[in-house]
Amino acid sequence: MKKKIGTVMEERLLWEAKKVALEKKEQLSRIFEEAVSEYLEKRKREKSKKGIVPKTLGIIKLSPDKLKEIMNEPGIYEA
Repeated sequence: MKKKIGTVMEERLLWEAKKVALEKKEQLSRIFEEAVSEYLEKRKREKSKKGIVPKTLGIIKLSPDKLKEIMNEPGIYEA
């Protein structure tokens, strides 16, 4: 279902979008739909790349010295 919206944007962007619509022989609204869709997909991909690290950053409070001590324990990286 399509929904009518109103928005404000830079005149230059509107002009460029209108030029693209004319070149592609498409409605201006279709150009905006494509642009928003691409933006949202890109954002989704970037978010999924971040993984668990940003979500867990700072959860475990550990001093740098204690971390080094744990990382240097024998058997941690040995196969």
